Amino acid sequence: MPTFAANGFLPLGRHSVSLGEAESVLVSAPEFRDSATRAELWDGLISYIDLFLTLEDTYAEALNGIPLIHRMWLGGSFVSMKRAPRNIDITLLIDTDAERAVRGRPGSKWLTTAFKSRDSMRAKFGVSPVRIGYRRVAHVFEPERFTPDERTYFTERGVWDDWWQRCRLPDPADRSPSAHSAAPARGYLEVRL
Repeated sequence: MPTFAANGFLPLGRHSVSLGEAESVLVSAPEFRDSATRAELWDGLISYIDLFLTLEDTYAEALNGIPLIHRMWLGGSFVSMKRAPRNIDITLLIDTDAERAVRGRPGSKWLTTAFKSRDSMRAKFGVSPVRIGYRRVAHVFEPERFTPDERTYFTERGVWDDWWQRCRLPDPADRSPSAHSAAPARGYLEVRL
């Protein structure tokens, strides 16, 4: 399991963990015992994710074993030594095949509502979500064959992978993201559900 470095962040890169391991690192670790916000934010995240898992359970036959959430990336101040972060920044890689299988069925409006307003999700669940439409691309080394949707997927995946490894700079005149804040400076978690 990853541990925080002296700078208060995870080591560079994407660190793959289970949901339980993420909770151990970010919520129940001794250094966060006195946090006024972490446990409540984590509970909000679990409530948010449960709505996707309920859809998976309801439409298990239509999904044929494909999860709606391929992976979940956690970044921002929650994935730092900050004792009282205000929200959990989260990127969900939503499997587009699974999404298609569920769309139009009762309860599937959640797949839109979950990402429609980051402000409303932050107010209700304490999460600030971003969606990436996950696609299985076999011809990854032949970009000339990419469809527009596949290009979008790779672009979005690269953008958010880059973003979660950046740090805001202490200079208030430098409004991140910027060229000065572009160098990777911290890690983030990829959660397997």
